[in-house]
Amino acid sequence: MQNGDDSRWDSYQRRYQSGESRTAIFRDLVLDDAERIVAGSGRPVLLDIGCGGGFDRSSGTQRSLAGVAGKYVGVEPDTEIGLQDVFHECHRCLFEDASIDPGSIDIAFAVMVLEHFDQPQQFWDKIYSILRPGGVFWGFTVDARHWFVSASLLAEKLHIKDLYLDTLHGRRGEQRYENYGVFYRTNTPEQVASMTGAFSSRIFLNLNRVGQMDYYLPKRLQWVGRLADRISLRMGWPGSTLAVRVTK
Repeated sequence: MQNGDDSRWDSYQRRYQSGESRTAIFRDLVLDDAERIVAGSGRPVLLDIGCGGGFDRSSGTQRSLAGVAGKYVGVEPDTEIGLQDVFHECHRCLFEDASIDPGSIDIAFAVMVLEHFDQPQQFWDKIYSILRPGGVFWGFTVDARHWFVSASLLAEKLHIKDLYLDTLHGRRGEQRYENYGVFYRTNTPEQVASMTGAFSSRIFLNLNRVGQMDYYLPKRLQWVGRLADRISLRMGWPGSTLAVRVTK
């Protein structure tokens, strides 16, 4: 964590290590901020970036977030992905091109989106523009300090990533996630900090547990990933998931 170390975040790491799904933890991090706004000045305006297919591919979780919002705004550039009927406003374009009024959003969030930006500074500048003063952005992404990122980039370079995932989990966008191109250029605390100097604060939460890579390994090889996880936890190395909270 940086610029705002707070022991209240420790409970989320404990929940993750106990085996709770990352989706529920991501949701509650967003709701924690939303409930503070509800208790103060009314229902917040929420912005869901990469909103197609639900929140972390969970339609029920997305609907629960929409339920606390005074206005629920979505951005989804992939026109082949369907949207739920929870949005008051939705932009079918890249986030940087979305016609969202400056200073109009209380809380924005993006699940597994940051890794896909070739030019991430444009993304952060847009986030700063659309947030109200005191507004919050949550980014849930892959931590580029974890070995998974090197493996992912190598698989893309060799053009075998889709074949591997198809073999393991089924066809792209049907049995598994869409697997867009990745760059990992704003996926460490240092990278994010260098691009978010205009914001008033930033907090980084790294989530780590045994079995976090099971999805990406055949069952007969999952023991290898779990052994690596145990070593990582013992050594205090970063896990595979990074949660970024910046405040305007």
